[in-house]
Amino acid sequence: MKSASSNKKLADSIVRYLGYPPDVAVDGNLLHRIERAVQEVEELSVFHYLHAHFTEPMPFMFANPAYMEHLSGADGYLLCATTLGAQVDRHLKRLQLTDMTNAVVFDAAASAYLEQRADEFERKLPYEHMGFRFCPGYGGTSLEDSREIALRLRAERIGITFLDSGLMVPLKSMMGIVKIGGRESRKSCADCVVRQGCTFRAHGTKCYA
Repeated sequence: MKSASSNKKLADSIVRYLGYPPDVAVDGNLLHRIERAVQEVEELSVFHYLHAHFTEPMPFMFANPAYMEHLSGADGYLLCATTLGAQVDRHLKRLQLTDMTNAVVFDAAASAYLEQRADEFERKLPYEHMGFRFCPGYGGTSLEDSREIALRLRAERIGITFLDSGLMVPLKSMMGIVKIGGRESRKSCADCVVRQGCTFRAHGTKCYA
C-alpha cells in the first residue's frame, strides 16, 4: 500500500500533467476521476524496468551537447527502459472511443504513475549519487535517440517496440539516461525542449516535483 504522501505526490503530478495552474483549486469531481484513474492504472499495468551500466558515452550522445552536459563529471551512467505494458494502452484507446474526459485523466494518470514507479525503482538501485532520469527530447535532444537506448538494452524483452513514426509501443513507455556520481544534477526547465511555450512556466510552476 502506498503512503498518503506518495498518493498525494502522484495526484499532484497528475494535476500538473492535466495543465492546471497552481492557483486553481481542483474540484471534487476531478479528484474523483483521478482516484478512479489511478486505481485503473494500478490494476491494469504490468511494470517492467530494464537498465544497464556504462562508463563511456554512446555515439549518439555526441550529437547533442545536452547529453554530455548532463553526464559532466559522472563516474558512469545507466541506460534505462521502462513500461506499463499493453493493457494500459488498450484501456486508454477504449476510453478515447467512449469517454473522452476520463480518457484525458487516465492518460495523465498513466504518465504520472510510470514516472513514479520508475523513480521508486531507481531509488532502490545499489548506486550512490544518482542524478535524475534524462530522457530523449529533453534539452533539444532527439526523440529518435530512444531507439538507440532501446537497441542497447534489447527493450523488446519487456515488450517495447517502435512504429515507423518513431512512437514507442506501448505508449506508456520511457527511455532514459541516469547519471551516476559526480556533481549533483537536478531536473531543470533549462533542459526542456518545450520550455519556450510551456504553459506551466507561464503560470509560475513546473511539470515536475
